[in-house]
Amino acid sequence: MPPFGHVMPMTFGQILDRIFRLTRANIWPFLAIGIFPIFVVIAFEAVVFGVLFLAGFFAHFPAHPNPDPTVVLWIVVPFFLLFLPLMFVVYGLYYGASTYTAVQADHGMKVTANEAFRHAWSRLGRYIWLYVLRSLIIAIPIMVMALLFAVGGLLLGLIPAISSQGATPDPALLFFLIPLAIIFYIGAIVYAIIMGLRYSLAFPACAHENITAVQALKRSGKLTSGAKGRIFLMALVIYAIGYAAMMIVYAVGMFLFAIGALAVGGHVQAHLVLAITLAVIAGLVILILIFLWTALLMAAYSIAFAVIYRDQCLRKDGLMTAPVL
Repeated sequence: MPPFGHVMPMTFGQILDRIFRLTRANIWPFLAIGIFPIFVVIAFEAVVFGVLFLAGFFAHFPAHPNPDPTVVLWIVVPFFLLFLPLMFVVYGLYYGASTYTAVQADHGMKVTANEAFRHAWSRLGRYIWLYVLRSLIIAIPIMVMALLFAVGGLLLGLIPAISSQGATPDPALLFFLIPLAIIFYIGAIVYAIIMGLRYSLAFPACAHENITAVQALKRSGKLTSGAKGRIFLMALVIYAIGYAAMMIVYAVGMFLFAIGALAVGGHVQAHLVLAITLAVIAGLVILILIFLWTALLMAAYSIAFAVIYRDQCLRKDGLMTAPVL
């Protein structure tokens, strides 16, 4: 491997092969980085459930299937408001560390997870702002559409009631919103995909060129011009490979479960403790495999965008420089 990665534009197959090789060669730092946001989410949810438990929400749950919802609101809503900025920080760290590792790997250099997180921490504000801007650009149309249709549905339901002094609202008026909502929803999804592809190279550009978040978005828009179809196809292939691998693991797990069920046979009571123990172990193994699969899939995407970023730089600029540290 050359010291600064490939020096010529590559074909689709060459890019896919490089992504696979780089993922396999750097699997451990990417796993450590990928587990980080998953661990934070689980820890945060554990804190929320712990607070609900201490507040007595689960104390008499079987006897009271409809507990007081205000207990949940007073606890969950503040935690949710705290969760949003926390996740901005977490994913700013994650994308900064993962992208830095991917860019360095594409240059033929290995970094540890600690080095990657130190790099992300040194530019945390920039990575958080880039994550926020990119998310807003992609998601704002969907949020605006949902708000408009919610307000529209409310008005169409209330206006007849006001005009007729308390008459029952006509549900037929709301029915006309359904086709329009579907059309706008599909349009918003298409827009989100296009914008996601347009700004898919923003993090590699930010990490490699040491530029601001706004400059990284502009740079990504320039680099992805004419390449969105190829990036989309690459992302689709990576997901298909990951999904197929997960299905294979699932099939093996079901096969082992069937063997265990046959081994127990009709002696369920005699092997109840063993069956429960094996079920718990199997559940933990499945959960760990899902976490590892998620981390590897996210790593593959980070590497894919880093490799495509370099390839597009060679195609657009004709020259690839060493990373700016």
